[in-house]
Amino acid sequence: MRHERFDRVDLRPAERWLIELLRLWRDDDEAAAQLLLRDALGFTRARACLRAFGELAALLTRHGWHCPLILQQGAASSSEDERAIARFVLTATEQDREQALLEATMLVTPVHVLTLVNTAERVGLPLLCGECRLRQRCVLN
Repeated sequence: MRHERFDRVDLRPAERWLIELLRLWRDDDEAAAQLLLRDALGFTRARACLRAFGELAALLTRHGWHCPLILQQGAASSSEDERAIARFVLTATEQDREQALLEATMLVTPVHVLTLVNTAERVGLPLLCGECRLRQRCVLN
């Protein structure tokens, strides 16, 4: 399995948050996930995002084709599975529905594809709001 170092792969803030959420989920550290998102998104959006993320993780666990490779906290690289899930969530959120449906077929069994895409949209929307907040604070604006 190939791992890419974070400093060599250009990830958007929402993708980085998703990878961190996956790693915190793997370690069953909900408190740290709440702190991570609350600082970036605010309390209400963070709670909605985490609720939807819990559903997404449950779908991947119960109905996934395979168990995704999630690296440990603090790892300097990211796995193909982590990047694929992050890319899928953002694809679903940014309304490229056909592409998201195609990617979902690689993640879960066909019966749960639509549910996974809808859940991914609910995970990604608050993260995109957080990304917009970061852009507004940029010194170049």
